Amino acid sequence: MSSKTLSLVVIVSLISVTLSSMSTYLILSGGIAQQERIDQLWNLLQEINGRVSRVESAISAIEENLNAINRSLTGELGGLRQLVEELESNVSRLASEVQEIRGRIGEILYQTPADVYERVYRSVVTIRTPSALGSGFIYNKTNLILTNWHVVRDETDIEVEFYDGTRRSAVTMGTDPYSDIAVIMVHDPPADVEPLLLGNSSNIHVGQPVVAIGNPLGLKASLSSGYISQINKIIDISGVPIVVPVIQLDISIAPGSSGGPLLDLSGRVIGITNAGTQYGFNFAIPSNIIRRVASSLILYGYYKHPMIGVSVVELNPTVIKEWRILNLEPFQTGLLVWRVMEGYPAAEAGMRGVEETWTPDGSRAYLARDIILAIDGHPTRTLADLSGYLEEHISPGQTVTLTLWRLWDDETSGETAYIEITVASRPFYQG
Repeated sequence: MSSKTLSLVVIVSLISVTLSSMSTYLILSGGIAQQERIDQLWNLLQEINGRVSRVESAISAIEENLNAINRSLTGELGGLRQLVEELESNVSRLASEVQEIRGRIGEILYQTPADVYERVYRSVVTIRTPSALGSGFIYNKTNLILTNWHVVRDETDIEVEFYDGTRRSAVTMGTDPYSDIAVIMVHDPPADVEPLLLGNSSNIHVGQPVVAIGNPLGLKASLSSGYISQINKIIDISGVPIVVPVIQLDISIAPGSSGGPLLDLSGRVIGITNAGTQYGFNFAIPSNIIRRVASSLILYGYYKHPMIGVSVVELNPTVIKEWRILNLEPFQTGLLVWRVMEGYPAAEAGMRGVEETWTPDGSRAYLARDIILAIDGHPTRTLADLSGYLEEHISPGQTVTLTLWRLWDDETSGETAYIEITVASRPFYQG
């Protein structure tokens, strides 16, 4: 019982004793009127006693609740104290990791092309065939070398020269013309060569500083440095049926350097360089494409590229006007399906190419039937958007969802439609 309750009971008891004494006095005095007043006081006292009992019960209940809350708080505070200790430990560990990351970032930020060169040049090789001169680099294992397909093609007489002048014959493990990638193998390479690591080309950006190492015109292990000028581009290279998006560079990649590594300032490979076009633009195959293709070439000797079976045109106001696509607004975007290839997934899914028509003045014009707006939710404003997604994320046999602008029969305006397509394999190159 609490001290407050005890005090209340004592007070009531004193009142009771006092009233009892008064009662005795009045009875002995023979005061009948006063006895009635005493009876009333007794009744009042009994009511007060009842109320005190109820108050005492309420106070006891409150005390029990307070004790329960106190016990609960004690447990919760203990749990909270443990959580705080764990949080302090995590914060300390995170601070240590942040410091380490800052150090690594600092190393990258302050690492020069010369630093990168010093770290990796031993892993870059010169490749010679009867018809070509190119470059390559050690990959995965010390006896495997990545290079361009157009450097080795179908050659059987392949020679590899290492940084120290050691020369070895090589055999082809696999080639892929569509990505311009080849894997060759040598025996007994120098003991101090090491495989280069692939970076993540999804993280590169325009303006990023890069380093290329190759053998331009046979000048062994030459360094070039510059910047990425554009990413995710589709190009046309004479003699190379490349279909994958590439990295555009502003650095010099002369003949003989094709097949060498393109590196970021951490020394990781983000591409395989290509000597480029007659216009002076130079390119590199992104590392994420390299990783997919090279793994298949090592295991199987070939790589299967995904294909849905359509020819498309990138829409813009100029295309819509010059090709007289009559049923499109001038600022419609997406990939206009121009032709659908029979026997491929797009045809099986009911996709349709443009419909030829004529204007009143006798000029040839076209009606759009299907426009690809997105693939698996990724917008497709350019061919590189579609090709890049397929090449980096999809393999033959997987299903994708295309978002279309579609003109149904007997309709005058297009509607949004969704279709699922199971991707097929691109036919192997026969050139």
